[in-house]
Amino acid sequence: MARPSRTAAVRFVRYRPAPGVQGALALRPAAGSAPRGPGLRLVRPADGVDAEVQAVAEAAVRLAVEVLAGTRPAQQLALVAAPAVCRELAAQCGRRAPGGRVVPPKVLSTRSQRPSPAVAEAVAVVVVAGRVHALALRLEHARGRWRCTALETTAP
Repeated sequence: MARPSRTAAVRFVRYRPAPGVQGALALRPAAGSAPRGPGLRLVRPADGVDAEVQAVAEAAVRLAVEVLAGTRPAQQLALVAAPAVCRELAAQCGRRAPGGRVVPPKVLSTRSQRPSPAVAEAVAVVVVAGRVHALALRLEHARGRWRCTALETTAP
């Protein structure tokens, strides 16, 4: 079976609020919204997540945020990330203008889940350059270790 073509390993998402929506109302479901279809299932945070997966997810989040903030070189992310993720982050962070004061990043919260035995997903709320952003990682287990194979963030 042929693998579907993959998109970029790192995706930077620009946050734009929905027009005409203010505050948390955008998160409230519409009245009478239909229930989810039978193909979907609810995966609660930490379902099936063991200590090893949680530790790797937290380390990957911390390292990725430090790379995004410019306080750590992207090559150091190679400990927990696939080469494609490291290359794309290095290219993105290399385009930034040097100089200026670098504010240390902060990880506010991290949640992990394991939708299948060889895949884990982590989401985090982080502070980069004094602004709050979202970060999502996909971790895959291969050759005896967990590695970040995809990263998506709203951080600049």
